[in-house]
Amino acid sequence: MIFKRHVTVVHRPFIIYKVVSWSTAPFSFTDLTMSKVLANFVQKAKAIKNAPSKFTSSVAEGNRIVPSRTKDADFQLRIDAGHYDAETKRLNVVLQVNSQAKSPVLKDYVKKSTTHGKLATASFDTSADDKQAEYERVLAELEEEGKKSLG
Repeated sequence: MIFKRHVTVVHRPFIIYKVVSWSTAPFSFTDLTMSKVLANFVQKAKAIKNAPSKFTSSVAEGNRIVPSRTKDADFQLRIDAGHYDAETKRLNVVLQVNSQAKSPVLKDYVKKSTTHGKLATASFDTSADDKQAEYERVLAELEEEGKKSLG
């Protein structure tokens, strides 16, 4: 069981009262694992050279964008292309679990929704001036939505 410390400080003239109480934390070890897996994916995805340049209007819907298939077991997750809207110049992207995922949380997710289940979705602005910043924004959005889907 994990305990979280709650500290409340009450201010009164010339006297400070410090009240300390202990309670169980509102998370479990599986949440920690899930967060770690998603954070690990984002960290590795940020290190992929020229990754932002792969998010273009020419990517076919349903095709993998990052990482390459040879890195499936290491990354455990992948980003696939969704629909490209020529009017807004935005490419929808989908975070999906690879079939070689080792994490228990991801394995459970695959059992429930298959590897084609959408763990998270986001929209990449292909007309952005700073592609790296847009790429990092999309990764952060996918990470947040992924945590909600798994939790």
